[in-house]
Amino acid sequence: MTTATTAANGSPFLEGVRVLDITGALAGPYCTTILSDLGAEVVKIEPLTGDRMRARRLGPDSKPLPFDLIHRDKGSLAVDMKSAEGREIVRELATRTEVLVENFRAGAMSRLGLGYDDLRVDCPDLVYCSISGFGQLGPMRDAKGIDLIAQAYSGLMSVTGSTDGQLAKAGFPVSDVGAGMWGAIGVLAALLRARAGKGGAYIDVALADSVAAWSLWEVADFVATGVEPAPLGTAHRLAAPYEAFTCSDGNTLVLGAVDRAWAALCRVLDIDLSDDMRFATEYERFVHRAPLAEILQQRFATADREQWMAALRDAGVPCGPVNSIGDIVTDQQFLARNLFVHDEERHGEKTIVNTPIVSDGAPRARGAAPELGRDTAAILTQLGYDEQRVAALVAAGVVGMPSTHAASDAEATTEAPTPATAR
Repeated sequence: MTTATTAANGSPFLEGVRVLDITGALAGPYCTTILSDLGAEVVKIEPLTGDRMRARRLGPDSKPLPFDLIHRDKGSLAVDMKSAEGREIVRELATRTEVLVENFRAGAMSRLGLGYDDLRVDCPDLVYCSISGFGQLGPMRDAKGIDLIAQAYSGLMSVTGSTDGQLAKAGFPVSDVGAGMWGAIGVLAALLRARAGKGGAYIDVALADSVAAWSLWEVADFVATGVEPAPLGTAHRLAAPYEAFTCSDGNTLVLGAVDRAWAALCRVLDIDLSDDMRFATEYERFVHRAPLAEILQQRFATADREQWMAALRDAGVPCGPVNSIGDIVTDQQFLARNLFVHDEERHGEKTIVNTPIVSDGAPRARGAAPELGRDTAAILTQLGYDEQRVAALVAAGVVGMPSTHAASDAEATTEAPTPATAR
């Protein structure tokens, strides 16, 4: 595998780090995708019929885009982990791996004899990351946890939505991607310890924890006031004006005019509120944010969004457009930072969403997702299996290679444990 993620000396950050990816759905794969984009070599373990996401199709071209985009530039080893020989292959591969990431239900890997305690005897420096709905500890450890449940359980859904009490989930699967990010952070920290000769580590990440850990403002509000925070639409919990406004052309902008920008905002909008004691201080503006929003909305409705944003930015008032997904994939700022990469070889006009870490201006995402079992033969050869042994394993249904997968993606079912974080 090749990488374009480089440090100042031209080397990938995680060059030489091998990651065993035994994941499905989104949280676990996103964790290993981050590591891959940082330069690690990631080998994905798949059941003989393929990861379930291979069968999920989006768009008229009927390609498995969710799988292709989240498993880009990974290797693929197709193996039946329910078989003793299949488990032995995974165990052998783990002895040559620095990191293992899995996101099945608590205890599933241990029941296969592939848990952290099972492997660390032979792999004392192994960094083993488990991602699940509620983690490996606590009364909820055995409960199924998916993104929607995690958003609700973590308290996020109680404060997301409109001011009339209509709840909403976040538009992005934030618990999945958040857990993947926390997993990657934990893995990177544990790798530093392992490479310092202090042994491996077990990293336990939960979707519910990942979102609840972001509740900084809301917990502070609750602790200070004793009042349960409620949905505020686009408004901020501790500052005003800090929300969205609709302009004359129907487009929406967001505004964050804290104390130092308040006077400039009034000048741009040509309104004089200096004698209105409801808005005399930042705290008073926050307390009276509803009537303040009404006054500001009336002014924003008199001109189009581009006019307002140009004037506000010139005055140093923080503001920005409310973009659609179609807007962001062509936005010049994101394009300049290489956040969205066109993979014409595999997807035509489709786009890869990059890992948002810029290093020396180099792109991070590289090749496409692998064909099922593409690397099976090469990996087994590296483990010392000769051609006859590999052929025997294929014939016995222990491993698979591209030529052995006759079933279509649409007919695929999994032979591995169901990911705990399946959406």
